[in-house]
Amino acid sequence: MPEEVFFALFSLVFLGVSDFLYKWGQRFELRGASFMLFQNMAYIPTAIALAVYRQELDFSIGLGYGFLNGMLAFVAFLLVLKSLKHGDALALVPVVRLNFAVTAVLTVSFLGEQLNWVKGAALGLAALAILTNGAGYASAARQRKPFFMALMAMILFGCIGLFYKLGLAAGATPGALVVAQSFGALSLALPFAIRSGDNILVRGVHCWLPLLCGALIASSYVAVGIAFSYGDAVVVAPIAQLSFVLTGLLAILFLKEKLHSRKAISIICAILAVLVFSNT
Repeated sequence: MPEEVFFALFSLVFLGVSDFLYKWGQRFELRGASFMLFQNMAYIPTAIALAVYRQELDFSIGLGYGFLNGMLAFVAFLLVLKSLKHGDALALVPVVRLNFAVTAVLTVSFLGEQLNWVKGAALGLAALAILTNGAGYASAARQRKPFFMALMAMILFGCIGLFYKLGLAAGATPGALVVAQSFGALSLALPFAIRSGDNILVRGVHCWLPLLCGALIASSYVAVGIAFSYGDAVVVAPIAQLSFVLTGLLAILFLKEKLHSRKAISIICAILAVLVFSNT
């Protein structure tokens, strides 16, 4: 298995588990500002620990891209939360997850990454897996504000992949990029939490769940950064975005959600996409 696919799958697992925990935690009425602040508090030490472990805590001019990525990720995640508050998650989440198409267009256009028919077929399977998992796209498009916010989040997440590649090309290491990204996110998360006026809960699930999610997301970003250092974003980004398959399987196993035919088709397409990417 190519190294970029191997580490992209690690990123998929970490992100899929984090999304499942967030889904499970919704019953506790998690507060957005508090959750994002605690998540970032765990993200930073995890990113630093992983960078130290990999001996990648080095300064480089490319770290500026990491800091920018952190700010983009925070704004994108906030847009997702706001769009889901007023729109249909079944339609809007797949729109956001199609951000790998933005990454592919940007890296092919500006970095000269190659896109052959095999990679094109794998991208098509990944897109089909994501879209099949959703529903109600026509009605979502008519909800202009939520749809626009989801579309903006898709573009911002897509730009992150390009900036990862630019940061690596400028001499930054994957671990250091993620550390810089964590501080970029904190630069917005802290003032947002203060301005929101939410009570910061420091006990129970409101505390440990975002901390655990932060550690998982940091690990996911380090894994995807390593994957980017080995191969093209055209291959790495779509695989990482298929994390919803693992989230769905965990929800079926532990939350007793039903496996409908649409989800089954989505899972099959996702598996086929990874297999094709593994042989590009």
